[in-house]
Amino acid sequence: MAIYKSELILILKVGEREQQFFRKIVQQKLAYAEHVLRGSSERNALVILEGKTRGKRAKGRPRRMWFDDVRQWTMLKDYTDVKRKAEDREAWRAITRQPST
Repeated sequence: MAIYKSELILILKVGEREQQFFRKIVQQKLAYAEHVLRGSSERNALVILEGKTRGKRAKGRPRRMWFDDVRQWTMLKDYTDVKRKAEDREAWRAITRQPST
């Protein structure tokens, strides 16, 4: 099966659009995380972001937390490092403007 040049160009364009879309999602998610971690939002948003809820945990594999993505994209070790960087706007922008994704 041969892949024609026009098909290859189309595949590359679709992949490029997906990357742009993913970068936009990452950018917006990091901006919201900064907003919440700095305390500019209401307290309930911070509680939800931290994942502190009442009740028992479900059986099976632990669910992926929203904050796991933020920690991975900023390449910081733990919650306290991320929170400290988010409180310092210049440091946060330096981290989140890196072309890591």
